[in-house]
Amino acid sequence: MRTFEGLLGLPAQLLRPVPDTANRSLTLAETEMLRHLNKEFRDNALPDELYSKLVRNGAVMHMKNTCSPTSRDVKISTPAWAVEAAVAIGAEMTGRIEAMGVRVLGDPGPLSALPNPGGQAGAQPVEEARIAPEVAAQALYGALAAVAGGAGRHPARPVHRTSSKELVKVLGRRCLKRLRRH
Repeated sequence: MRTFEGLLGLPAQLLRPVPDTANRSLTLAETEMLRHLNKEFRDNALPDELYSKLVRNGAVMHMKNTCSPTSRDVKISTPAWAVEAAVAIGAEMTGRIEAMGVRVLGDPGPLSALPNPGGQAGAQPVEEARIAPEVAAQALYGALAAVAGGAGRHPARPVHRTSSKELVKVLGRRCLKRLRRH
């Protein structure tokens, strides 16, 4: 954000990060619960619209917004082969950027560097992934709230938690409304 402020000539510290728990990664247990739920949806041929409403925009969003992983939760780690492939792609990208002779802000080195192995815990077997009852309850509540709120009402939510597509639709409707008045 500081670089962006500098490029635009904005005052330092003007931009502030928005706390957004909805952008956090799912734990292994949450992912496994979601994987099994996805299988049930597919096996029972339920409509995609229902999945989006109940699971994606209901259960998952509510769970991510209300539950914070603890140190006991198993994180999903990237397999070594995928890390190595990403590093190779990063090295190729860095080489191409350097060959272009463009001005680079920041250090492209990390694109081709192996991550710190201390931050990568080995993946635990799926059998050990157990979801806390509180997390399951929050996910279920999110699905139920999506059904209860689905009668034409849209619950108020901050702009940063609204999709760009939805914001463009609202802006378009407001513009048309103003044009009709004039």
